Amino acid sequence: MPEKHSYYQGFIAALQQKIPQKAVLVNTIADLLVIDKDAVYRRLRGEVNFSFIEMASIAIKLGISIDSIIGVVTMENKPVQITMAKHVNPTDSDYKHFDNYVYLLNSIKDDPDTLLLESGNLFPHTIFYDYEYFTRLNMFCWHLGNNDGADMPYHQIMIPEPMRVLQKKVCEYTRCIKTTHYVWDRMIFQRIVNNVKFFTLLNLIKEEDVRLIKNELLEIVNDVEKLAARGHHEHTGNAVNIYISDILFETSYSTLKSQNLYLSQFKTFLLNSNTSLDEEVYHKVSNWTLALQRKATLISVSGDKIRTAFFNTQRKILNTL
Repeated sequence: MPEKHSYYQGFIAALQQKIPQKAVLVNTIADLLVIDKDAVYRRLRGEVNFSFIEMASIAIKLGISIDSIIGVVTMENKPVQITMAKHVNPTDSDYKHFDNYVYLLNSIKDDPDTLLLESGNLFPHTIFYDYEYFTRLNMFCWHLGNNDGADMPYHQIMIPEPMRVLQKKVCEYTRCIKTTHYVWDRMIFQRIVNNVKFFTLLNLIKEEDVRLIKNELLEIVNDVEKLAARGHHEHTGNAVNIYISDILFETSYSTLKSQNLYLSQFKTFLLNSNTSLDEEVYHKVSNWTLALQRKATLISVSGDKIRTAFFNTQRKILNTL
């Protein structure tokens, strides 16, 4: 049986208080998470824990304050959950994790005050999921560290169509977030190029695939340059601010806030993350990003000369492939 933390017990108690009738509660959660009733009963009995994303999705829909529940935990012992979903050959449970994340983004897309902050040395999945070859490259790199020693070459990495639909939904709903701030390590594209060159030397990426990846990366540079020049998503009009930092980041962090949500994520194993729903953790992580932002260069809307020079440099880097 999973370990029972006070925040988790508080969440279960809050659910039971919100909907005292057990049958109604089970039906409601099953409908929200699109899982069968037996899976809900196992969670309510404590045989399986709700994931943080599941908890956030339920809390937003039912109007439960996650932070007031988590607030019983001391600052020295804040709850964090690591996501270990499989990105290559996903199982039903992996699809369910992605489903829940998409549901969470969809549930807050009409909130007028949503805010996404992200800083790091990795290109954000909220953008790259729109691009198939680059997404496959990230899945390929992820698989190298999660394959028990059996390397799978890039050309064998395929994205199942149901997963591709979910990835596209992540990008679609992210564009509905009212304000987004990205702070990127200046070496963000150079790292990608270095990886591709290295794996090409190991014969894990074919020359033809290098060409496809390169062309798509150049497409990404063009699209992101247009996004930076506009300062907002083309179809939703929601604000996007992109900053370039001369500070080299050791990993990537992101926070997402809505009326009833304080979500913090710390990137691990490239495509996985540690997740927290605690408001105090949210403020610490977001303050970190804002501090980096103050020391970075804004290339959205203003600073045409700096912006043009940055993206021209990225094209030169990519053309070395």
